Amino acid sequence: MAILLSSSASASASIFTSPQSQSLKPSLPFLISTVNPHRKPSGRSKRFSPLRVATQLQTTDPGQPTKTEQDGESYNLENEVEDESSGTKFNWRDHWYPVSLIEDLDPKLPTPFQLLGRDIVLWFDRNKQEWVVLDDKCPHRLAPLSEGRIDEGGNLQCSYHGWSFDGCGSCVKIPQASPQGPEARAVRSPRACATRFPTLVSQGLLFVWPDENGWERANASKPPMLPDEFGKPEFSTVTIQRDLFYGYDTLMENVSDPSHIDFAHHKVTGRRDRAKPLPFKLEASGPWGFSGANEGNPRITAEFIAPCYYLNKIEIDTKLPLVGDQKWVIWICSFNVPMAPGKTRSIVCSARNFFQFSMPGPAWWQVIPRWHEHWTSNKVYDGDMIVLQGQEKVFLSKSKEEFGDVNKQYTTITFTPTQADRFVLAFRNWLRRHGNSQPEWFGTSAQQPLPSTILSKRQMLDRFEQHTLKCSSCKGAYTAFQTWQKLLTGAAVVFASTAGIPSDLKLRIILAGFALVSAGLAYALHELEKNFVFVDYVHADIE
Repeated sequence: MAILLSSSASASASIFTSPQSQSLKPSLPFLISTVNPHRKPSGRSKRFSPLRVATQLQTTDPGQPTKTEQDGESYNLENEVEDESSGTKFNWRDHWYPVSLIEDLDPKLPTPFQLLGRDIVLWFDRNKQEWVVLDDKCPHRLAPLSEGRIDEGGNLQCSYHGWSFDGCGSCVKIPQASPQGPEARAVRSPRACATRFPTLVSQGLLFVWPDENGWERANASKPPMLPDEFGKPEFSTVTIQRDLFYGYDTLMENVSDPSHIDFAHHKVTGRRDRAKPLPFKLEASGPWGFSGANEGNPRITAEFIAPCYYLNKIEIDTKLPLVGDQKWVIWICSFNVPMAPGKTRSIVCSARNFFQFSMPGPAWWQVIPRWHEHWTSNKVYDGDMIVLQGQEKVFLSKSKEEFGDVNKQYTTITFTPTQADRFVLAFRNWLRRHGNSQPEWFGTSAQQPLPSTILSKRQMLDRFEQHTLKCSSCKGAYTAFQTWQKLLTGAAVVFASTAGIPSDLKLRIILAGFALVSAGLAYALHELEKNFVFVDYVHADIE
């Protein structure tokens, strides 16, 4: 998924529709610059040489043209200069991961989540007024705590036998224990405690440190931050999150690739006839991630901060009637959270300094609801979904054949002759050099098939399960649509059944008209309701 701006210099409202939500301004008390806190300063320049062509050992007649010469150049980053820590391995469990937007969490209910293959439960401790994350299993008989409830005392209660846990993970109640003797002391046993993880709330996001033994390191680390522009009054901000049934590497490769927007998101955030070369240049890279930019209009600056944060800044110089020259700035900041093999949560926070009236926000003139903007944002997700499903299937097949690690053989499996793919190759190289080619999953799940290999198109495009149920705005609007649909259907029946009763012909016509209007509105709501559930996406149908 890449919710980005079309690469056209003549930007307009129709070419940018980023994931939308309510303004982040009230929840941004910790804004700092986007300088990566994990990046180590290097004693030498991090400027890079021009892209070099991938070379192979020469085993043919030097007088004959090689396959590369016949097919064209295939760009890679193998020979690019990295910083001095190029051999450093990345520790996946020593970082903050955002797991949800706070506005989309229900403080009255426990919420299940997966992070790096580990099941956790998110819940709000109203006694301490803070969000808590525990291992999603009761120490008693290992039932999922996410199936429990918040009890009368504000503790998390297991739904299996009623054991209750406070915000520290300590057991506070065992209903089956005798009030005296050894059983009475069981509640104080360390074995009765649930495992708790470090958490913090920042910028409207709930962050989790996935190592229960990493409290000291977590306290000494800051989570990745949104750019300063998210707190400026001239910028409007929007957010969305959706769970996607393809892998972390597939999603990261997609968000590293602005060049697909004009085709995969034609008439949503791009247009096919606006596609053009994007000569990106890599400026720095290392275990912390990489950064780079292009020159031109629009100018796109990108930065990947490992393990899952990707920032795109789009700057557009344009000229409008009456107001003259304008500099439009858009930030698309995506957190691509590895939930499990083949499943990733996309959390996108966007900001822009133009057309604020078309975005949700606190001002009286910002009348667009968040759920309406999510309809467009979900079109962007859907535009990528089946394409990436097919791509992931092919990569999986190649990895099981003679190629092995896809990241090591990426430029052999694919053909990437343009500099538009530069950041894609940079990510694949980072994953191979520093990330051990995949996230460090908890447990073993190699035997489980990836969702993209077994799910149907209907299941892959299921907005209801992937987004609506997890979005406070869309869930509320969906419920309201259903309620109004029932009311209007009932009104249509009442008006139709009573239309023949009055003797006055005009009154009969009025009642019949009300019946038709009510039925029409009910049908319209039924059709619009599909935007919360499922909308088929066929690229060939979009002219």
